[in-house]
Amino acid sequence: MEDKSLSSKTTPTWQNCVHCPSLLFSSALEFERHVKDKHSLKEGSIILCQYGQNGICSALQFGDLRKAGFKYHVREYHLYAKGNSEDWTFYSSSQNLPAVLNDPNKGKQSNFFTKTWGDSFVEKIEIHPSPYLPDIGLSHFESYCKKISRRYRRHCQLKEAPPVKSKLKVTVAEENICEVPNIFYSQTLPLNDPQIFSQVFPGLSKSSDSSSAIRSLQETLSTYLDVIEMKISKQVAQKSDAFFHAMLSHDTIMEQMAKAVKTVQNTRCNITTVKNNLTQCPLQLISFTRINNNLNNVHELLKLIGTVQQTQPMIQLLLSTSDYVAALDLISSTQKVLSTRLSGIQAFRHLSPQLTEMRRLIHKMLSNEFLRFVVTDLNRPLIDHTDLPDRDKIVSIVSGILRLKEFDFLDIFKAEAMTSIQATIKQCVIEIISERDGNNEIVLRGSQSDNTWLMCNEGIVFLQKVTPNLVIIFKRILCLSSLILDISQMDDVTGNESEEMWTQEEIASISDKIKKMIGSLSDYCNERCANLIVTKTDKDYIFSDLTQLAKLTELIDTFSNECEKITGHYSNTMKLALRSVAMKYIQSLHTERRMQLTNTLNAERWKIADVPYELQSVVHKICEFGKIPHTLQYESGKPDGKYLVINKENYAVVATVQLLIKILLEYCDATKQSPDIVQYLVHCMLELIRLFNSRCCLLVLGAGAIQSAGLKTISTSNLALVSRSLQVVLWLLPLILDLLDKLHSKELTLNGFTNIENDLVSHKQEIENKICIIVSTMLSSQLTSWDAKPPVPSQTFRNISKHLVKLHEALIDILPIEQIRSIYMKVHDNFKDKLREQLVKMNIVANGSPQHGVVTSELTFYLQTLKTLRIINENDTEDNILYDIWLN
Repeated sequence: MEDKSLSSKTTPTWQNCVHCPSLLFSSALEFERHVKDKHSLKEGSIILCQYGQNGICSALQFGDLRKAGFKYHVREYHLYAKGNSEDWTFYSSSQNLPAVLNDPNKGKQSNFFTKTWGDSFVEKIEIHPSPYLPDIGLSHFESYCKKISRRYRRHCQLKEAPPVKSKLKVTVAEENICEVPNIFYSQTLPLNDPQIFSQVFPGLSKSSDSSSAIRSLQETLSTYLDVIEMKISKQVAQKSDAFFHAMLSHDTIMEQMAKAVKTVQNTRCNITTVKNNLTQCPLQLISFTRINNNLNNVHELLKLIGTVQQTQPMIQLLLSTSDYVAALDLISSTQKVLSTRLSGIQAFRHLSPQLTEMRRLIHKMLSNEFLRFVVTDLNRPLIDHTDLPDRDKIVSIVSGILRLKEFDFLDIFKAEAMTSIQATIKQCVIEIISERDGNNEIVLRGSQSDNTWLMCNEGIVFLQKVTPNLVIIFKRILCLSSLILDISQMDDVTGNESEEMWTQEEIASISDKIKKMIGSLSDYCNERCANLIVTKTDKDYIFSDLTQLAKLTELIDTFSNECEKITGHYSNTMKLALRSVAMKYIQSLHTERRMQLTNTLNAERWKIADVPYELQSVVHKICEFGKIPHTLQYESGKPDGKYLVINKENYAVVATVQLLIKILLEYCDATKQSPDIVQYLVHCMLELIRLFNSRCCLLVLGAGAIQSAGLKTISTSNLALVSRSLQVVLWLLPLILDLLDKLHSKELTLNGFTNIENDLVSHKQEIENKICIIVSTMLSSQLTSWDAKPPVPSQTFRNISKHLVKLHEALIDILPIEQIRSIYMKVHDNFKDKLREQLVKMNIVANGSPQHGVVTSELTFYLQTLKTLRIINENDTEDNILYDIWLN
């Protein structure tokens, strides 16, 4: 009963953690470790529990919180939940007698000093089950019950069976007379329990005659006693045979024990004999063998000590023969022996630091030797084409440095290579600048050497001189770099199985560093040369013509290709420098050409200009090949022509168009010489064409030439010349576009040519319309004063014919006959419209009247003039041409 009440008051809580609800623990010990690791704060030898709400333990003030007492704290306060206990409050901190007497949770205790001494005087302490004992259930006894049940059934059968030999004759009837109740077989017989008392003394309390009841109870108990004695006798009778058998075999057992003792004594004597005769000598032999081995080890150790003592003289000997790798291997192997086999030898306690210092000195010596060799090799005369003059020496030096796994020598190599490159470039610059005219002193020291520029022609000479010299320097650098890579692949440098071997990453890092170094040197060389080539904006630093730009382009391409071929690294610094130089030149050239074109346009009097033979020869070549040739050659020696002949067709042009053609062809030649600035050249060409088109429109159509060139008026011949000039530009545009598309189709944006072509066509059409308007206006003014009366032809139609003839004379030397016919047909159409309006006003119709005849005669004269000017064909009849005049 007491255990049941205890279990009801406590509930195990170690299966789950309050802070970690996802964890499930299988034992209380595992829960203790979790609280100690995750929910406690360790401060020296003190462990503070933090298992509780808000990370605060409600029982933190209780118990020993040292490491030894922390587990008892967890078992007492956290393994089980107390059902009848409240949360800890500040009242719990008081443990004196007044606090116990005035505990508000228990109320007033009036019987504290009147309690009866006994079990209930002290409140029972709840004893929690041990967390180290597992919970035992019925399932743990199943196998045991199955095994014991068979034995129990057999035991019951043997118990009920009659004995073989029985001295007490007990009948079945006597045993069944009275069966003893099971209550008398219990180990405890608590008569103070009313139920047990009633079972032992049945009917004693209910009987009215107590004396008779007592006698009856006495008889019953006597009967029970007899039955028990009879069963005891029966049991003793059943086991009597075994007892007498044991007494009889006692002497036999004693004899067997005596024999066993004697046998043991004999065995011990035999073992002693075997030990003395067979075992002791072989064991001594094993001991002697061990002693011999120890002596041999000591001897070997002494020999090793003697060898180590000779390490320093041997290192000096190897260094004197330049065998650095062997010296470093000897240092490494000696330090390894000192740290392993000779680690306890006090005599060698200073040898390892000495070897380390010697290794450092060897590294410093090798670095100086490498620096001296690199300086000597790179500064050899350029006429010396030997790869490596002292190959064995540099192999020994580099092998020693790589054996040390020290890669800082590559930085030394790079610095000296840069110095050699800088010296080579500076020498060429000094040779070039010394040839300049003037007495100015030139300083090429410090920062002054980086602020030096070369003129355009000097840049060309500089590249011609410096390129072969730098190629030789880079070949020497590459030769030494290849040697370093070959040495890094050697086994005696990278180590063998008995020594520390290089990893694949270390071997690859050497190759990567050398590759980066060569690329850096290539970039440095290109940058130094580019800084010298980039020109200023002064006139002395600008190209005189495109030939110098072409030469500089060729030299820069050669320089870049040679560097890339030798180093395997592409650097675009020189290309960018060329682009900068070319852009400056093209900008200057374009500014000059634009100013020249503007001035020529402003001074143009819009008359036919003679065509130089140089321009005609180039145009003839373009027409012959159907494209702009790769090389433009201006021929001379023949007189100038009146017309520009294009595809056997004469073009009467002004001087401005000739200048524009020369500029455009010059720009086309520049695109072939310097491809890096093609897009800007395209922009310049489009700008010049737009300038020509807009200025022509302003000067001719807008009559601006009257003020700029002092013209009295803008005639039809001026308009015709502008139209013909625009046709020449329209002829040249597709050829330029085809050239650019073939040379740089992927890099360029050529949409501007389509727009400018549309603008030129539109301008040409406006000029034709302007000519038609001028002539139509003149004809219309003559028709306003015309009257259909004799004589025929009238003065009005004679004036109209004169105007048509003058127009034809003005256009025949400029425009082709087809274009002239097109203009006259437009004028003719306008004339018919005006004539029809005039006939309507005059109320003249085709009815055969005299006025109709006069009109027919006038028109016949008009048509004859057109036939004379070859505007209409001879075989066209009058009625077919003038039929629509009489239509409404």
